[in-house]
Amino acid sequence: MTAITFPDALKNGDKIAICAFSSGVDSVFQPRLERVLSGLTRRGYQVVEGECVRQQSSPAKQRADELMAFLVDDSIAAIMPPWGGELAMEVLPYLDFNAIKQARPKWLVGFSDVSTLACVLTARCGWATLHCTNLMQLHPNEQDTHCLQVFKTLELEAGSEFTQTPAPCYQADAINYAKVPDALFSLTQPSQWRCLNVKDSREVELSGRLFGGCLDTLGLLLPSPFVALNEFKKQFAPHGLVLYLENAELNANALTRFLIALKLSGIFSDINGLIIGRNGASNNPEQQSDYYQALELSLGECLFPVIIDADIGHVAPNLCLVNGATVKMLATLENAKVLDAQITTNLS
Repeated sequence: MTAITFPDALKNGDKIAICAFSSGVDSVFQPRLERVLSGLTRRGYQVVEGECVRQQSSPAKQRADELMAFLVDDSIAAIMPPWGGELAMEVLPYLDFNAIKQARPKWLVGFSDVSTLACVLTARCGWATLHCTNLMQLHPNEQDTHCLQVFKTLELEAGSEFTQTPAPCYQADAINYAKVPDALFSLTQPSQWRCLNVKDSREVELSGRLFGGCLDTLGLLLPSPFVALNEFKKQFAPHGLVLYLENAELNANALTRFLIALKLSGIFSDINGLIIGRNGASNNPEQQSDYYQALELSLGECLFPVIIDADIGHVAPNLCLVNGATVKMLATLENAKVLDAQITTNLS
């Protein structure tokens, strides 16, 4: 079995590259960007800002060249895009993965379209990457425990372990950072994780090597040569994967097609469990009902546990999920509801 490489723990004075390889930050959102960058500086990090960050969109080659320069720069300890976007996959053909493998591994941090590149780095180069709250959400005054866990995780040495539990509440409404640059999370809606395919009361355990991200892009890339998840399993996870996915914009029919396609491609073979985040596509009750029907149709007969409505993705808050780490989740169920759960991650 090939070992995953974990980037060095971040320390005072380390450089963090701010790189918009998907979408940049338009002028109306730049006051918010200034807040979060000042927060990194206050934490003792050096901020290195890419030229594409303050442009709403840049050509794919320019974004790729900038990203590539940061990936092979051994003075950089972490790369934090401001947020996701739409077309991170455009940069993939321009990246030199052989050169990246020779460079100092560095943390790639964020969710949404960030996970497009993060999963490729983990699968192709064996680097651990961090799926978590995006930089633009990390206001220096934010006290949400999941946000604070981002920096705690980045400062852990390889071989370290940390435990997380489900958030009691989630963010019901989107935040407009253009209008309120200093907005913090308002987690008011009661959260309830559930197990899709276990109807009675019992304890459920999921363990294996963790891998996943945004289904909107990964649904297309998981079988591709850029990820080749089945090959990744053979090389890095012979004892099985815990796969996690979250839906950003797919409607119920598209979601069903994506999940059935993954099943047909063999992606769900030899996985020990699947964790799915809350639906980011719509808050409309009728559409939410369609979403749950899509999950039931696609995944209801899976033999492994399928946990849904987890703290992953476009509905805050976000767990810190380390692609490539080993994870163990213990959950107590009552009539399919998750009464309590502990997710322990080991950076090994």
